[in-house]
Amino acid sequence: MRSGKRRRFIKSAGAATVTLLAGCGGNESSESSDGDGGDGDSGASTGEQSNDITTLTVRHFVNDHIETFYEKHNPILKKEHGISVDFETMGWGVARKKQNNSISTRTGPDVEEIASTWMPQQVNSDGWMDLEEAGVSMPTENIYDSPLQIGKFDGVRAGFPWFWGPRGHIYYKSLFEEAGIDGPPSTWDELANDASKYNTQAEKWEQEGYNTRYLFGIPGANNWAVVQYYMMLIWQNGGSVIAGSKPTFDSDAAVEALNFYKDLSTTHKASPQASVEWNGVARNNAFSSKRIASTWQGLRVANDIDAELGVGKPPAGPRGESSTFFGVNLMGIHPWTKKKSEAATFIEYLMQPEVNAELAKGSGFLPTIKSSFEQDAFQGELYQSFSEDVLNNTNAKTAPQVVGWGDVSGAIKGAVTKVLTKAATDSWSEGDTEKALQQAAMQAENALQG
Repeated sequence: MRSGKRRRFIKSAGAATVTLLAGCGGNESSESSDGDGGDGDSGASTGEQSNDITTLTVRHFVNDHIETFYEKHNPILKKEHGISVDFETMGWGVARKKQNNSISTRTGPDVEEIASTWMPQQVNSDGWMDLEEAGVSMPTENIYDSPLQIGKFDGVRAGFPWFWGPRGHIYYKSLFEEAGIDGPPSTWDELANDASKYNTQAEKWEQEGYNTRYLFGIPGANNWAVVQYYMMLIWQNGGSVIAGSKPTFDSDAAVEALNFYKDLSTTHKASPQASVEWNGVARNNAFSSKRIASTWQGLRVANDIDAELGVGKPPAGPRGESSTFFGVNLMGIHPWTKKKSEAATFIEYLMQPEVNAELAKGSGFLPTIKSSFEQDAFQGELYQSFSEDVLNNTNAKTAPQVVGWGDVSGAIKGAVTKVLTKAATDSWSEGDTEKALQQAAMQAENALQG
């Protein structure tokens, strides 16, 4: 992990100095720190003020936009609220250990970003202050319900969801039109039928010298998020992942979902057979090169594509309704802070529609504040369609918030990877899917009971 760098932004003589802490560069795969609290973990906040300016210490996950965000908003926070933010970033490879070390030693930043799946254990360890008790006024009617619900665990409103990444069915309008397909499918059956129609057009394109094209593609066994795509299919088919403390991802609906996942590239030929090995980058490359005409993804993938794209809600399975997965990051206040009032003011500042819109757009995600879509940054047709068709008309869920989710997710990934690989190598046989999921469910049950 590259060492953190401090940067000072000095205005004119006599002006207060704003200190920003730019954290680790690189990505998750390059992290090598042991996460022992390193840069920025300087102990509990003291509440010291200088020239009536209170400095809040804030820690974020790595985000390419975060330094630019504070360069603009730190002067506004100082002028309007008497707050200066001293921030650091941390890679995902070390983040959990850093946070848990802070919680166990009761030291570290005043405010910090929260991963929703880590929240249960951290709330149980008294790692987050209830925002309502801290004096944060939550505009609950103006926040999308799905991410708002994730911010509360076991009666504690631990975090404000400051941006989220729901997935829509994104597609190239021109490719769909040439193939005679009128928008994204509303059901799994329509997806399979559209694939057959698209393959007929793809043969004509090949005769014109184009590479083989496919209707659809999502990441496969080599993608760390393969569990998320499988959960989408389960929810679309009316199933669940965990009910109470019992795994349910081996139900009949779930088995049918995983079989449809494997059949996308085999029976239905909607996806390239190679997609079983895709990671997220391979899928994105296939989409940007038009090898696949559509995919389930957030709008971040659309930012670098110079073509007219459309978006609709993901399809429904035979037993359920349109459902999608969303990732969400939250902001919370640690209970050891001595700057509770200023921390609450800072969280409320992030809820302002124009601030929420700017932060989400710069990070490549979507705002959680509904009225942020009225801002200029989100007036494009693609964003408005995403808001109307996906955010307001789709069953949006994220990973279950349970202690032990990491082990549960690992068990699911092993089963899904096994089934997809067997299908791609023509070694899958009837009963393999049920067997793989049942074995994974037993592993998951042990993890949940532990």
